[in-house]
Amino acid sequence: MSIETALTEHASNPLVEFNPNAILVVENMQIVYANEAAGHVFHTQVSELINLALTNLNQSEESLAVLTQHTQQATESKSSHQQHITLMSGAGIRYYDATFFFAQKQVYIFFQDISSQVQTENALQAQATHDPLTGLFNRQQLFLMGAQDIARSKRYNNPVSILVVTIANMRHINQSYGYAMGDHVLINLSRSLKDVLRESDYAARLDNKSFVICLIDATLEQTDIVTLRIKSAVANRDITIADTNIPVEISFGGAELDHEADHQFDDFLLRAEKNCAES
Repeated sequence: MSIETALTEHASNPLVEFNPNAILVVENMQIVYANEAAGHVFHTQVSELINLALTNLNQSEESLAVLTQHTQQATESKSSHQQHITLMSGAGIRYYDATFFFAQKQVYIFFQDISSQVQTENALQAQATHDPLTGLFNRQQLFLMGAQDIARSKRYNNPVSILVVTIANMRHINQSYGYAMGDHVLINLSRSLKDVLRESDYAARLDNKSFVICLIDATLEQTDIVTLRIKSAVANRDITIADTNIPVEISFGGAELDHEADHQFDDFLLRAEKNCAES
């Protein structure tokens, strides 16, 4: 049985009406049918969906633009195609594989929920690019993004600076208070770094005691401003265990990209690490 045959009598067909996937039927950009699942997806009563313009669905402008674009595409090409789309449903943000099928002057839109798959893929990607303890980018991702920043800086002649932040007494903390407390210190420092970052900047964990902040469109002088902000953020974040304040000694070292001397991210990073060791 073809799709258009199965949907000839939408409301009376239990395969359609009680399908767990949301289904909309659109004609001239107006909804002429919606099943019960569509009511849940668009958190709107089915009776209110009928005769509603597609552009008036309770969704973001971006989602509505995608729906409108692909409905028009299916109408003009008189064919079917699929498109991933993000929707805000009664259960929060959900991800769907939407199929747009043209038949008899109408476009049938089928929404298959793929949120679990997307969330699994995102989790796997996060594991590959982020440090599991602090949630910051890991060393591998740092070098990848750093190389891209260097290439972009050389192409557009924009400044890029990095700031190495090292817990100078990390070994003492681990030996005196235990590695669990050492992890606690790393987590708290990473949160302080996040607090001071601009949207264009990012931080990564370099090793067991050091972090790197990449400052886009920033000169060496601007790393001094960030250093002061980090010191203030750390001072305002008490790190205690058993009512004992844990002293955290932090060293900073900044460097601005030298287009002539820095051929790789390694060169750039080594200069910042040297400045950190000498601070």
